[in-house]
Amino acid sequence: MSTTIRGTSSAELLGKISAAHRSMREAIGALPAPRWEEKLPAGWTLKEMVGHLAYWESTVPAFVDSLRTGTWRDGGGDVDQQNARAAAEARGLSRDEVLRRWDDAHAEMLEVARNLSDAELDDVSFMQKFEGESYGHYPDHYADLAAAIKDHDDLLTLVQTSWTGFRLAIGAIGTPGLEEKTSTGWTYKDLVAHAAAWEDRTASRLATFRESAANPYPGVDDTDEFNAAVVERTRGREAREVVGELDAAHARIVAEIGKLTREQIHANDDWVVAIVAGNTYGHYADHLDEIFASVPKRPAELLGKMREGWRPFRRAVNRLGLTTLSETTPSGWTYKAMISHVANWMEKLAGEMPNRLAGRRGPFPDVDAENAREAEASKSRSAHEAVERLHAAYKGVVDLVTALPADRDIDFLAVRLVVGETYGHFVEHGAEIDAAIPRTAAEYADRIEKVWRPFRAAIRERGRAGLGERTPSGWTYKDLVAHAVGWMEQTVREMQTNEFSTGWTSETIQGFNDRSVRTHELVGAEAMVDELDTVYRRLVETVRGLPAGDVDEKIAGTMPYYTYLHWEEHFAELGIPL
Repeated sequence: MSTTIRGTSSAELLGKISAAHRSMREAIGALPAPRWEEKLPAGWTLKEMVGHLAYWESTVPAFVDSLRTGTWRDGGGDVDQQNARAAAEARGLSRDEVLRRWDDAHAEMLEVARNLSDAELDDVSFMQKFEGESYGHYPDHYADLAAAIKDHDDLLTLVQTSWTGFRLAIGAIGTPGLEEKTSTGWTYKDLVAHAAAWEDRTASRLATFRESAANPYPGVDDTDEFNAAVVERTRGREAREVVGELDAAHARIVAEIGKLTREQIHANDDWVVAIVAGNTYGHYADHLDEIFASVPKRPAELLGKMREGWRPFRRAVNRLGLTTLSETTPSGWTYKAMISHVANWMEKLAGEMPNRLAGRRGPFPDVDAENAREAEASKSRSAHEAVERLHAAYKGVVDLVTALPADRDIDFLAVRLVVGETYGHFVEHGAEIDAAIPRTAAEYADRIEKVWRPFRAAIRERGRAGLGERTPSGWTYKDLVAHAVGWMEQTVREMQTNEFSTGWTSETIQGFNDRSVRTHELVGAEAMVDELDTVYRRLVETVRGLPAGDVDEKIAGTMPYYTYLHWEEHFAELGIPL
């Protein structure tokens, strides 16, 4: 008797078929070659089982045609005879050939499903056939699939093969996109939290099973309540934090699987395989269509996601400042090495892109060696060079994606490459950069004083006579000081009045600079330096007098650019190394 509910929509049918097939196909495809010729409990080899699945899916188009025409077609014997024939044919094929036969049969079945009429979707005869040869058929072979999983290495291969695509698809949505609604009503952030929670819970169940003989098979009977609680506690949390939780949960379940013995994996009718499949690769398959709905497919969509990720990353790098780039990050390299590393992988994207657009991968690079080489090379680059290289590398990727045909979908292998080396990569390092950006008044004052010291020392070294000399950019050093004073006065005035100038353009900025220089034309060199020191003291006093807690964003978004980030722009003119 069919379990399909009448009135199934095309989307629902396709979703059921695709999710079930994806889980089974990825699991089977991930098993090592030796497993394909070993006998399974049902008496077939894995290769024969795949040939069997391919055969029955291939019967769907003809069956549907026979229902439409009322003309019955003989399948060539009873079920046992057809199974034997399919197994025999599979034995003569290679692993790749039998998988390709299954892929082709599945694609043809999906195409027929897409073209079913509403009346046919309501007809139990049609629905029973689709169910019986796909999502209702695969579970009949779960025991054989579990038997083909010999040890934790096999199980981890299945998990990690599916995890890669799932995790990259989440990354492709982009951090801002995770706040959007899915087709089921959750946000993508909720979905990520949901996947993380079930992986974490499964890791705990595996640990209990492995460590406690008293309760060897802990069960779950609160699925709805558990899911609702996950969604409730996800509200208001940052998407980046939730994605980090998913990565941590996945690392935990991978570690737990790695501790299991062969006997434990197959105990109690393969209990471990069942819960791991249901909460990792089988679970990913359940949600992948939902996730892929928001994965960028056209160049314009991908460029939009890239810009969403680039803007906060670039802003964070800018706010960090050039001086700080030589300091060590929490992960052990310098910030300059980090952004050089990001730039390096963006630069390499162009060489691999033709392979990905053709649906294949090029040779895998030695990632650790590349990262080590780049970290070493960054020591000889100036901070300014590192930042300029980052900007140029990003522009190169933008140009590459822009040149793709605007009206054609991009192969996901290419999408994931771009994601992995741009906005998916930016978010990996964004937290480290954000952590180094001042937040409180005291932190801003410390940063101001740190950058001020070499800036002021370089002015002092020139002396009164030296301030009249020309800088490499054409104005005098006194003009440079007057220009710095003007912007310091501007930010002090804004902080004290809480009135902020907006809408600056290159023309209005140049006009402001010209006025600053012009109003100090008759000021002597010594008086100019005195004014610089006076305004600096007012600046530090004003910043230290700001309210406790994080500095208001209106100030955080302007004051650094008028002060220490501005001074750094003139370090090269002043001979200050970075």
